[in-house]
Amino acid sequence: MKPLGLIFCLLIFVPAKAQTSVLKTADSLYNYGYYAKAITFYKQLESGSQYFEKVAKAYVLLGNYDQAILYYGKALLVNPNNALVKFEQSKLLFQTNQLNQAKGLLIELVETDPFNPNYQFNLGLTYNALGKEDVAQAYFNKVYQLDDTHQKAIYELAKFNLQKRAFIKVEDYVVKGLQSYANNRRLIGLSAQNYYCQAAYHKSINQFLRLLDLGETTSFVYEKLGVCYTKVYNYSKAIKYLKLALATNPKDANIHYLLGLNYESIYEYQLAEEHVLDAINIKDIPLDEAYRKLGVLYNLQDKRPQAIEAFAHAINENPKVESSYFFKTFTQLMYYKDMEEKSKAVDTFCNQFPNGKYSEILKLKLEELRSDKFQNKTE
Repeated sequence: MKPLGLIFCLLIFVPAKAQTSVLKTADSLYNYGYYAKAITFYKQLESGSQYFEKVAKAYVLLGNYDQAILYYGKALLVNPNNALVKFEQSKLLFQTNQLNQAKGLLIELVETDPFNPNYQFNLGLTYNALGKEDVAQAYFNKVYQLDDTHQKAIYELAKFNLQKRAFIKVEDYVVKGLQSYANNRRLIGLSAQNYYCQAAYHKSINQFLRLLDLGETTSFVYEKLGVCYTKVYNYSKAIKYLKLALATNPKDANIHYLLGLNYESIYEYQLAEEHVLDAINIKDIPLDEAYRKLGVLYNLQDKRPQAIEAFAHAINENPKVESSYFFKTFTQLMYYKDMEEKSKAVDTFCNQFPNGKYSEILKLKLEELRSDKFQNKTE
């Protein structure tokens, strides 16, 4: 070979060998998780357009979704019919809330391959995010027809029917889903809520306990168990689970209030008072209701002045609730020593609520107290 020809061959061979080395290095870095370094090497390749997809995947793993979308877009320009790239791009667009762009790609995929359940499912999710629930449900139904073990589609169908209070449909979907995946916590959770909404509290308890067995030890599960046990009058277990809920969420006014109700039911009035006061201090529940309950608890402990004050707070929070005035007036009847003060309290109530449902009760109580006083005088 002439010297000039040899030099020409070497000029071709050496860069090609170098390019192979760069590619091997890039792939190795990618496989071992050095994504930023891998990207640098992929970009050095002369035929870089062949590796746009790998660069995009590396950017996804780095959490740089804008760059990932950019490079998936470049990959699609090179090969517009690459369904895998198109699907990955649609998922990223959905994740970054570019919903209409995601929808466009998914519609193309569904038209190309109408029997792929995952294309149909992701299109359903996209329509859900766009606020078109009925269209989304149609796609989830298509997924179910294509694959009746598709757990995510079954969940979406069951959840939608629970929102519509179509309880039988919910149960049908849940049962079907659990046949192929018995420990699907999301479906078990829907089953628990489905029974709860139907006031089937014992069945609901069983499902929530299954969630605990599967490690779903959340404030929501504990609180719902507490409420269910309250509904079936098992106050000790209700308190147990409400306390566990409170341990994970100590500033939840509703849990404090529920604990107060349960302690009241087992005559632990001091503990009930403490939790109702905590609920009031957190101020995340209807305060008039909480103050009324606090007033009742004070009365149960013969703390009349505190009860009157609590009912007054309830009135200030919501002056339209007649029962707050009734409880306050009734407590005044029990607390005041002077009969004239008792009578004045009842008159004030009757003038404020001339057609009130509690007026006769207060009048009868006043007459009873007057009669007792008269009898005590004559004895």
